[in-house]
This record gives sequence, C-alpha cells and structure tokens, in this order.
Amino acid sequence: MTRTFLFSLPIALSLIGCGSPIGKDGQEEGTLGSSINLSQEAEYEAQATVCPSTKTYGIDVSYYQGTINWSQVKASGKQFAIVRVSDGTGFMDPKFATNWKGAKAAGVTVGAYQFFRPNQDATAQADLMVNQLASVGFGAGDIPPVIDVEVTGGMSNSTVIARVNTWIARVKSRTGRLPVLYTAPGFWSGLGNPTPTTLPYLWVAHWGVSCPTLPPPWGRLRFWQYSSTGKVSGISGNVDLDLYNGSVSEMRGL
Repeated sequence: MTRTFLFSLPIALSLIGCGSPIGKDGQEEGTLGSSINLSQEAEYEAQATVCPSTKTYGIDVSYYQGTINWSQVKASGKQFAIVRVSDGTGFMDPKFATNWKGAKAAGVTVGAYQFFRPNQDATAQADLMVNQLASVGFGAGDIPPVIDVEVTGGMSNSTVIARVNTWIARVKSRTGRLPVLYTAPGFWSGLGNPTPTTLPYLWVAHWGVSCPTLPPPWGRLRFWQYSSTGKVSGISGNVDLDLYNGSVSEMRGL
C-alpha cells in the first residue's frame, strides 16, 4: 500500500476526470449534473492506493447493454453481475428483472444498484430499491444493495451526505444487510470526504489505473470498477468491468 497526501486542485481535477464516471449508464443518469464548484481550491485528505490481491471478476449492466446472453457471460469468466434497478424514483430500468433472473439462472452471483438522486426523497428511493429486490427474491448469497452516488442534483454537500445516510439506514433496516456505496475518489473528495454514519462497503470507480485510490474513510478495497469500455462475450458494445478483491465465497457472505 502507498499513500498520497494533500493533492492540490490540478491533480484533483485529473483524478475526477479518470475516476468519476458521471452518467455512466446514459442520458437520464447525467441530466442533473453536479453542484461541485471546481473553481475553488480542493484538496484530498490522505488517501490509500490499494492493489487487489485475490481477483473475482464481474460486470455491471443496465438496459443499455440490450439483451444479454448470460451463459456466454459466465463462460467468459465473469462471476458476478450488478444490475441497475432504477434512476432515482423517476425511471425504472426495464431490464432489471430480466437481467437479475438471467444472471442467476446462468450461475452468476448477482446484485443490484440504484442511481441515487440526492434531490429526490431518499426514503422513497430506498423503499423502491428494497421492494424491487423483494420482487426478484433477493436473499442470502446475493450481493448487498448498492447506492450509486455520483451526482449532487444541485444539493449542498451536507444535504447529499445526509440523504445518503437516510438511504443506507433505511435499506439496512429493511434488508438486514450492510449496503455497498459506489462512488469515485474525485467525486467523494468534492463532497469533502464525508464519513457515512454507518460505513457501507465501498465500490470504487477508478478507470485507467493499475490500482485504485480509495477515498477516506475506507481502507479496505472491496469492489473496483476499473473500466467502462470492456468487451465481454454475450454482450454487444461496451460494458463496465469490475472486480471483487476477495473470493466468491467471501463476496457472497457480505
């Protein structure tokens, strides 16, 4: 493990560029933008660059990947898939149930994420997530629910983290599972590197690097999205590539 300290604005901007996949799933996910003021001086707190040791490979998908041949995905060596439930409360991913059931039938460990809209009701988003998971039989062995935090929706930093805390608490209370939080080191730094009230597992998005940077307060590399332009058998076009830093059995026990 190596550590870097107090990056100033030019470096922070470069990390935001390579590690903050705003709108990674298409138009509706990128429409509200961010309230981060990049004209102000920004500094990182101490951050850890952590290289994965045991690598379990997977992907994350939404309806933008079209019809997926999950048997081919499994045969290509992908052992898990995280599929989108919705963009906030305003857009239900039409392929959610199909992708969840198809991945499971092919023997791929499955999880689900929700693109979080901080300008929408956090409890309503959490309840939508849990209800949709219940509809497909979410249970032990599935990857915990994921909150995808990559836009501010025009909200202040304090409001964003307060609503993220609300979502995490609601999902944890209803499912009994500690959620996963997806974000990028540049974006989280722009929020001031806040510490969630209940620290979730981290899924860090950091592309184009050999080892990802973890925003504080996390020190354990769990999930890493390392590319948005992957090619995988059974999927037409690009797909996000991920890995879990650990074994399949460990991942299924989260």
